[in-house]
Amino acid sequence: MRFFSKKITLAGFFDISYNSLVIGFKDLFKDQQIPINSEQEKELLVIPMLAIIRAVLATFGDTLTTKNILGKFQQDIFNKYFKEAEERNKFGELFWKRCDEYSKILNPENKDLTIQFGQIFCNHFFGKEEDGSHLAIMMFIGGSFLNEMIKAKNFLKRYF
Repeated sequence: MRFFSKKITLAGFFDISYNSLVIGFKDLFKDQQIPINSEQEKELLVIPMLAIIRAVLATFGDTLTTKNILGKFQQDIFNKYFKEAEERNKFGELFWKRCDEYSKILNPENKDLTIQFGQIFCNHFFGKEEDGSHLAIMMFIGGSFLNEMIKAKNFLKRYF
């Protein structure tokens, strides 16, 4: 008897990562009852997208393979999560803006990467300069990003 196999895609890996992040976020902070609006959902979408992009770049370097993988990945995610072209364009602008901001702290020598990543996230998620009152969220998001990047890199090595 032969079982069918479904090809695992990078977009499928993203869906799992994103859903885990949202569930973990809501579960960990349920006592604080943090409502998540559509703009905040976009901030959460950025985290696994950026983790996957960084993992692809680390795995394949600046190559044509990387460009092809990332182009398909971004198209899949943008089309799945944003039905209207205007929504996709707005999210694209937001995403690349966040990528620029996060990339300033993403280097191997940065010993405070987790907290800095989380701080940038909280600044945008809560719409105000982070004052340290969301330290647990900062650590959760920063740690989640690093964890997802490692998982994505391992996934790429295994399936690509």
